[in-house]
Amino acid sequence: MADLSSHLAASVSEGHVIASEAVGRLLAATGLPTVEALMLALLPTAQALARPVISGFRVGAVGREGPGGALVLGANVEFRGAPMADTIHAEQFLFSRAYHRAASLDLIAVSARPCGHCRQFMAEFAGRESLVILGPDGDRLSLADMLPWSFTPADLGEAGAQAGACSPLDVEDDDAVAADLRAALGAAGGRAYAPYSRSPSAVALRLGDGRIVSGSAIENAAYNPGLPPLQAALINLVAAGEEYGAIREAVIVSAGGGAVSHTASTRRLLGCIAPGARVEARFWRSAAST
Repeated sequence: MADLSSHLAASVSEGHVIASEAVGRLLAATGLPTVEALMLALLPTAQALARPVISGFRVGAVGREGPGGALVLGANVEFRGAPMADTIHAEQFLFSRAYHRAASLDLIAVSARPCGHCRQFMAEFAGRESLVILGPDGDRLSLADMLPWSFTPADLGEAGAQAGACSPLDVEDDDAVAADLRAALGAAGGRAYAPYSRSPSAVALRLGDGRIVSGSAIENAAYNPGLPPLQAALINLVAAGEEYGAIREAVIVSAGGGAVSHTASTRRLLGCIAPGARVEARFWRSAAST
């Protein structure tokens, strides 16, 4: 079998995604027999993406997007000086990346078996019934095997987070927000998954080179395992290989008078990791439900 690392540079695109056609080339070049074998072989590459600044424990995850077959890499992220609850688990990273790419995952490989928090997070997504998880030893289990007697969106009358759903929102006082930030926030707000609070929220980060990275809130039927919009944006930032110090400006938009607010926690976490960034809070033009 040829060395995988020698072929990765030409196969892994910006954002740590391997396109479906590149997957085929990697299989041919390495002699690996199946996509599952390739996903397991990619786990060290995914682990290298991790930022475990507190624990030093690197977790990597690789997911297959359906139906196209692209592979997405994810890892755990910790934040020094912030509460442990702000931590991003590798599976959260992975599913958030796919969700923001308007894709779903039908197969994932993990370097460490998912904790209960991650199992609950994964159960929020449509397709959970058929999701297969490859353990570090190559064992195959369904999410149902790993989360018996589960509590899912169906228990609260919801279908779950579905890839591709987007109804753009408008930012209130839009003249006070740059046009490119406003567009990014509107799209991210339209993707926000907030069926329980009915309070969609989104964050846009402007980097030093002018680029914008955004993220949408992803709620969970059990509430706590949900992903705030800043963490979703930081996942996209880490996937792009950027450092937190590149953040120059952040805008968080939420529903005025909404049941939940991520504004204070957004300011707090950015104060830890990007203290020089300017943070602004805005509201959507009108209350919206997703």
